[in-house]
Formats: sequence, structure tokens, C-alpha cells
Amino acid sequence: MSFNLAVYLAQSVGGVGVLGGVVGGAGALAKNIQRKEKCEIDNREMLADTGKEAVGAGIATAFSAFSAGVVGGGLVVSLGTAFIAGAVGKYACDRGMEYLEREFRKKRQSELAHQMDEVYSSMA
Repeated sequence: MSFNLAVYLAQSVGGVGVLGGVVGGAGALAKNIQRKEKCEIDNREMLADTGKEAVGAGIATAFSAFSAGVVGGGLVVSLGTAFIAGAVGKYACDRGMEYLEREFRKKRQSELAHQMDEVYSSMA
């Protein structure tokens, strides 16, 4: 008997999130390959963006599945809940990533400034 990944992952909210991350990451990779071919991004940027999009899609998908399960209701209510929850999950994940990137940049700039101060001190 063959292994059915989709059926296995669909058994839990976390599994659904993993599947969403795979699909979202694949879509991001396809988009980033085109951007790379146009010389808009380099390999590092392609990898970073693909990873961020995969994580965001996974979180959004898991949150969407969880919310739709909690709310219940008919098809229209479930789809509407899943859509809205997915958008909220992706938005929150994107804002969180932006915050982390900003904080990382600040820390890196502070470290570089400290290193430059040490270099100038040693030269005096």
C-alpha cells in the first residue's frame, strides 16, 4: 500500500499547516525563480523570501483550519471563516517577520558601530 501524504497531514491542524507551508513555499519559489532570472534578487534573497513565505503560508493555513473547525457552520460560513482567518494569520505572520528583521538590523548596526568605535580607539 502506498503512502498518501495529503491524507496523513489532513488528520491534524498542524499537518494541514505543513501542507499549506509546502504549497505556499512552492508558489513563492516559482515566483522567486522568475525574479532571479530577471536579476531582481540573488540566491540568498531567493532562499530567504521562499522560507518566509512558506512559514507564513503554513501558519496561515493552520490558523485557517483551526478557526473553521471551531466556528463550524455550513459550507459558506466555514469557507468565509477559513478565508478571513487565513488572511489574519498571514498578516500577523508578515508583521511579525518585519518586526524581527527590523530588530535584527538594529542589533547588527549597533554591533558594527561598536566594532568601528573599537577600531578608531585602537588607532588613537
